[in-house]
Amino acid sequence: MSFLARIRPGRRLRPYVAAAACSALLGTAPLATAHSADHRHPLTGSRPAYATAAADAGPVPGDQHVSARLYLNSRDPQGLTDLLRDVSDPHSPHYRHYLTPQAYQRRFGPTAAQLASVTAWLHASGLTVTQRTTHYVKITGTAGAVRRAFGASLHRYRTGRGTSQAPAGDLSVPASLATTLLGVSGLSTPGAARPLSTHTPTPALGVAADGAVCSGHFGQKPATGFPQAYGKTPAYAPCPYTPAQLRHAYGAGSARGATGRGSTIAIVDAYGSPDMPADADRHAKITGDHAFRPHQYRQHVTPADWHVSDACAPPGTWAGEQALDIDLAHGLAPDADILYVGADSCLDNDMMDAESYVIDGRRADGISNSWAEIIHSEPGHLTPALIDAWDLLFEQVAAEGIGVYFAAGDCGDSSPDAAQTGVNCDPKTTQAQADFPSGSPWFTSVGGTTLALDRHGDYAWETSMGDELSILTDNGTAWGPVPGVFTFGGGGGVSDFPQPWYQHDRVPGSTGHRTTPDVSLEGDGALPVLIGLTDAETFHLIGFGGTSAATPAFAAIQADAQQACGHRLGFANPLLYALPHAHLFHDITDQPAKAGTPPLTVVRDEGPDTSTGEQRHLLYTLGHDFGLHAHPGYDDATGLGSPTPGYLRWFRHTKGTLK
Repeated sequence: MSFLARIRPGRRLRPYVAAAACSALLGTAPLATAHSADHRHPLTGSRPAYATAAADAGPVPGDQHVSARLYLNSRDPQGLTDLLRDVSDPHSPHYRHYLTPQAYQRRFGPTAAQLASVTAWLHASGLTVTQRTTHYVKITGTAGAVRRAFGASLHRYRTGRGTSQAPAGDLSVPASLATTLLGVSGLSTPGAARPLSTHTPTPALGVAADGAVCSGHFGQKPATGFPQAYGKTPAYAPCPYTPAQLRHAYGAGSARGATGRGSTIAIVDAYGSPDMPADADRHAKITGDHAFRPHQYRQHVTPADWHVSDACAPPGTWAGEQALDIDLAHGLAPDADILYVGADSCLDNDMMDAESYVIDGRRADGISNSWAEIIHSEPGHLTPALIDAWDLLFEQVAAEGIGVYFAAGDCGDSSPDAAQTGVNCDPKTTQAQADFPSGSPWFTSVGGTTLALDRHGDYAWETSMGDELSILTDNGTAWGPVPGVFTFGGGGGVSDFPQPWYQHDRVPGSTGHRTTPDVSLEGDGALPVLIGLTDAETFHLIGFGGTSAATPAFAAIQADAQQACGHRLGFANPLLYALPHAHLFHDITDQPAKAGTPPLTVVRDEGPDTSTGEQRHLLYTLGHDFGLHAHPGYDDATGLGSPTPGYLRWFRHTKGTLK
C-alpha cells in the first residue's frame, strides 16, 4: 500500500510586470518609491477554500508570532519550458543534454539583486529573514507585520476539525517583486502526509506455525471446506512474493547486466527507522538475495530536527513504508546504491526539503516516492503558492536528468463513493480525481496490478489492481456480500494539468488533461510482496501491498535499464510513450484471457484472531478497481501496462535510443 501525503497540483506562471528601477531592485530606494502600496501584484488563490465569511471565527491577534515561506520563481519561465522539452523529447537533438544543479541555478535561479530586493522589502515591513535557499526565503514576525507586508489580515476559520488559520483575502506583493515571488506558504494550515500502508500476516511459505495457509502459485491450493463463490471453489491466495520472484517475472532476473550497478535510487519518506539497513540485510538474506555491500546504502535522517505531532503519523508507522521501499528497490536492482532521505515530518515544507536535498546535489539518478495526496478535498488547504513551488521543483528535476516516480494511489478514482469503503482512501475527497504529485506531467505515475505466476514461477498474467472483499456469513456457510465491497485498488484518472505533449495521440478519449498512471506493476494487497520489518524489537516478515510497492520496483527497473544502455535516463515519460509497446509492455485488462473464467477470486488466510484465536478468512474478488478499468491499449487503471522481459533487452540493444 502506499503512504500518501497531502499535496496538490497546478503550477501557474505569474504574469510579468515591468522591472523596477535599478535602485529599487537592489533594495536601496525608499520603500515608498520601490514598493508603493499603489503598485501591488495579487497572489491569486492565496486564500484557501475553507476561508469563507460564514466560517470566519475572528482575526488573529496582531502580536501573534507567525512564520512562512516565500517561494522564489524561475528567472526565465519560458526558457525553462523550452529547455525541458528539448532535453526530454527523445526526438530532439538535445535529448539528455541535462544541466548540472549549478548550471540550472546560473540560468534559472534568482539573482543576488532579486534576493536583496526581497529582503529589503521584508525588513521594511517588520519581518525577519531566518533562512534563504535557492527555492525560498523563510520569514518570521507578527501577524501585524504580515498584514503590512502582504496587505491581508490573518483570521481563524471554523473547519470540520476545529479552527484553521488563513488570510482573510488574497495576499499581494509589490509589483516590482511579481516576477521574483511565486507565493507564500505557512500562513494557512498546512497539509500532512498520511500513512496508508496495509499489511497482512499471510505467511511466506505454504503453511506457517500458526496454521495460516497460502498457495505456492496462483490457484495451487483449493480452499476446500469453505463455501463456493460464483459457483466454484476458490483457491488460497499466493504466498507473498519475494523481490526475486518479481525480478524474474518482469525480466530483470534473466537480463544480462540488469542489476542497477552504477545507479543511485533515492527514496523519500518521512522520518526514518533506526533498524535500517539491518532489517533490509536480514530480509535479503532470508529471501535469497545479498545484503548491502559497504557504503551501498546511505541515509540522510536527522532525528533531532523531527517535527512529531498529531498532524503526522508517528515515526514508527512510517517504518513499514521505508522497509517496503528499500526492500523492493534493493531487490529489483540489487547492485544499485540506495539513498534514503527521511523528511523531518510529513508536512509539505519538510517533504519538499527532503526532495530538494536530492535534487540540489543531484545525488541520485531516480527518486522513488510512495506518497501522494488528493487535490480536491474538504476542507481544502492547498493554495497555488504551494502548487507553484512544487511544480517548479519538479521542472528542475527534469532539467537535471533525474527520473522521478510517484505512486498513483490505492483508492481507484479517489471519489467519495470509493472512499466510503476503500481502506487507503482519503475520506475528505470531494470528487473523482487523479492523485498528486503523480498527476504532474513531469513525473512517471506508477499504478498497481495483480500479478499471477505459474507453477514454474514464470509470468502467467496480470489484471488491474482492484479488490472487492467478502466475509464468511451464516455461521460460515456463505460469503457475503457477493460481489464484495470495494476495499483496495490502484489509482489513476484525469488530473488538473493540461495534457502533456507526450500523451498526445497516445491516450484514447482524451479530455485535454494529463491522465494517470503511466505504467504499472504488482502491488495488490490481496497478493502482497514480502518485506522485513522490526516492530517492538522483533523482526517480522510481513506482506505489504499497494502502488507504493510498485513504485520502488519500477524505479529499480529503470536503474537496471540505465545500466543496460549506459546513459542517464532522466525523465522517463516521453520515451515510454514513444516506445513500440507491443513487445515491451504487457497489455493488461480487467479480465485477462489466460486467467480463466471470470470472476477471479482468492481466499486469504489472515491468521488467528487476536481475541478469539480462530483463523480469519477473507474472500477477494480481483480485477474490480473502483471507477477505473483496464482494457486493450492505454487505460486509466494500468497505463501502458507492465514491462516485459523485452523492455530491458531493448535498452541493452539500442542503448536507449529510438531509431
